[in-house]
Amino acid sequence: MKRLLVEPMYRRRVNLHIRVAGRANQRYALLFRDYLRSHPETARAYAVFKQQAAALRLEIGDYSDLKDPVCDLIYLPAEEWAARTGWDVR
Repeated sequence: MKRLLVEPMYRRRVNLHIRVAGRANQRYALLFRDYLRSHPETARAYAVFKQQAAALRLEIGDYSDLKDPVCDLIYLPAEEWAARTGWDVR
């Protein structure tokens, strides 16, 4: 479940993700993070994508629609990397 909070005017926006230990979305987030840490070229490409997406100033739903397939392109090889290296949620 995702919840969004509208911050007070003139406050810095924060995107905070909270995960429940043992749930699939916790594993997803940690694997995604660790894969990017182990693959700096992919991390740089993802950072460029995020910067370009931010420049579009999309509504949150449109931004998610844009970002989801990009995350899939990272997550699929991340799963292969996890199997190959024995990565596990710690």
